[in-house]
Order: sequence, then C-alpha cells, then structure tokens
Amino acid sequence: MHSPTRDHSGSLLSAASTSASEKRCMRGLYSPPMAPPVTRLAPSPTGHLHLGHAWSFLCTWALARAHGWTIRLRLEDLDATRASGDARLDALWCLEWLGVSWDGAPELQSDHLDRHRHAMHALAVRGLVFEAPHSRAQVRAASAECAATNEPTEANAPNEGDAVLRFPPSLRPPPGEAWGFANLACNHRFACPAGERTIRDQLHGDRTLDPSLVWGDPLVWMKAGVPSYQLAVVVDDLAAGVSEVVRGQDLLESAVLQSILIDALGGDRPHWWHLPLVVDESDRRLAKRHDALSLRSLAAAGATPGRIRRLILHWCNGAGLAGESSPAELMAGVAPNALRSLVSTRARLCVTPDIVRWLCHGP
Repeated sequence: MHSPTRDHSGSLLSAASTSASEKRCMRGLYSPPMAPPVTRLAPSPTGHLHLGHAWSFLCTWALARAHGWTIRLRLEDLDATRASGDARLDALWCLEWLGVSWDGAPELQSDHLDRHRHAMHALAVRGLVFEAPHSRAQVRAASAECAATNEPTEANAPNEGDAVLRFPPSLRPPPGEAWGFANLACNHRFACPAGERTIRDQLHGDRTLDPSLVWGDPLVWMKAGVPSYQLAVVVDDLAAGVSEVVRGQDLLESAVLQSILIDALGGDRPHWWHLPLVVDESDRRLAKRHDALSLRSLAAAGATPGRIRRLILHWCNGAGLAGESSPAELMAGVAPNALRSLVSTRARLCVTPDIVRWLCHGP
C-alpha cells in the first residue's frame, strides 16, 4: 500500500542566524531543489477519528494524488495524557478503511524531540524565547488588563476546549538567564513581535492579522518536556519538507503565527489550504466526543468509504447523495477551483441526521 520515497528527515537547523546566505543553506535542508510538493496527514491519536477528519484527510489525499504530491503520515502523539497505542492503531485503521494511502513509513512525533529541542536552542541563541512559569490565573489576571483596552484574551487551538489565553508582553522577564532554553522542565514562550502579518491561503486568499494581539507571546515549550502544538507542527513540517498544508479553517489564524516561527527558523512557508469546518446540527465543530459520528461507529452501522467519498463530492460540487463514488471520481472532483468556490459560500459543512442515515443505510 505504501510506496517507498526519498527521505525528507534531514537535519533541521545548522545555525541560528537568518542572514540571506544562511537562509539559502537552510532552504536546501528543508526543500531540496526540484523536489516534488509534499503534504502530510497528521492525526492526533487521542480518540476515535470522525467525519471531520475524513473530510480533511480525503481532500488532502485527492489533491495530492491528482497533482503528484508526496504524502507523509505523522501521528501527533505529544500529549501523553491523551495519546494511546489503541488510538494510534485506530487512526491507521481509519485511514486504510477510507482508502487513504501515504508514502513511506508513518512517523511518531514523539520520536523526534531532538529536532524540537534543536529548534528551541536556535531560537534561544537569537534571544527569542524565555522561561514562563506563570500559572493560568496569573496569565488570566494580566489578560484582564488587556481586556480593558478591548484586546483579545483568547485564541483558537487545534483541539476544541483548548482555547489559549493571550500572554501579554508585560509578563516577560527582565533581561537575564530567564531568556534562553536551559530548563527543559519549564514552560517557555516565544517573544512575538508586534505588527500585522499577512499570509496567502490557496483557498481564502490573503489573511492579515497581528498575532501579538491574538496570542501575545505564544507557548512554544511545555514543562512536560515537549514542544507546544504551534512549535511542533512548524518544526516537523520543515523537517519533512512539507510544502502543502491542508487542514481545517479553524487553524487559519494559526497559520499567521506559524509563519513568524517559520521565518524565525529560517524556513520557507508552505502553501496553506484551509478547508471549511464540519459541524453538527448545533453548529459545533465535530470533536472526538461525537462518538456516533466516529468512523468506527459509522462503519459498524453500515457506512461505506464510497458513500463518504460521495458526501465529500456533494459538499464540494453539489453531487447528489445517491450511490457511491470511486477514488478516481474523488480525485477529479476535489479540485482547487471547486474548493475555492466552496469556501467563498460556506464556512461550515453540517452533518445532519439525514446525512448520517444515508451514509449508514443508503437511499
């Protein structure tokens, strides 16, 4: 099922400076000349995958196979309190059941903490990270002062319910030993520069915001001895040479923050493709609490990969909910222009009871 491909796991950072000449050298590490585009599937093995994951992964697969991209599989298992071996096996089963293939062996994010530490040291050399042992109560109190000036106090996170408090610059330590990366058992934050930044999304066009007003100084290293989501995803994408990031629209703002981290590490920004969110009837994005909509539950109730592919084509271009669709039909239907048309009219894709009944029982 998985075809062998070249290795993209070259060393991450050889220098902390970001001069033009050094950036050119770093780009050689991240994206070898004339390399084919690379994308990734990055499930978190913390529970059962659901229809929202199927939407994202099948769109990624269809775009990649239609346009000659390499597909990497990375299991984002850094949350030791929620990740499990059973969930890893479930993620692999779901991908294979959907017919989603990838290139090369799956990678566990937790197997590469050395590259995350390397990146932190590179940022520390440039004076961009500092120890932040503050409690949530302390951050919330400082954020309350920001709220009085109508500044945001929370930002989106990759997992529902994990809203991130804005960390204001007033909590930064004075110059000294706290600026660096010596204590790996302490939270560390990135000194986010103020000012608007713009990224270009392949579906939404340009998006501009000031990350310092949304996140403040974002968490990049956690006292558990692992990187935060924002740093880990950047470092691992750079190490794998990822040039195409396809994911949910809830992470569109995160792309602006991640662009700053990418620039600080001397890397090249990928092409971002942020898809509409899949939600339930209450307009809540699907989460792992929606067990009835998990792929395992749907499969047990009679749903088929062909009908799930048909649902995706229904969302993309209005195909009727009748019959099943083949992988080739999915590749043809999930086209960039179809996705651009979709995001221009819909930010949400609702899974109704009628859709669930059709998935499980057909017409």
